[in-house]
Amino acid sequence: MLLNDGNEWEPEQEDISKWKELYPKVDVDQEIRAMAGWLDANPTRRKTARGIKRFVNSWLSRAQDSGGSPMAKASGGKIERTRDMTSLDELTHNFTNDPAIRQHFISKYGQCFEDGVRHT
Repeated sequence: MLLNDGNEWEPEQEDISKWKELYPKVDVDQEIRAMAGWLDANPTRRKTARGIKRFVNSWLSRAQDSGGSPMAKASGGKIERTRDMTSLDELTHNFTNDPAIRQHFISKYGQCFEDGVRHT
């Protein structure tokens, strides 16, 4: 994550493990990527080396309080960590056969297509 002095800050694995325990409904790894993107896009709101952990903790706390990360919400609060998908997986896996994924898309977009049938 880019700090206000131009330096990069990376959380230590110990911190990440602690956050995963403190915020079970949150996909901590994804939220850290989202924070990095937000800080990159908002240079005037970047944090100091001293304040970055407070920023991370506040972000994760808000995510937990709002029900967790989107896929955790779709699966009833349970986050299943899987390997990264490859482009071949995306071509061969029918994600809509998973009820949690289907509900996520319906909640987010108002619809989901499965085997050519539109679900709302």
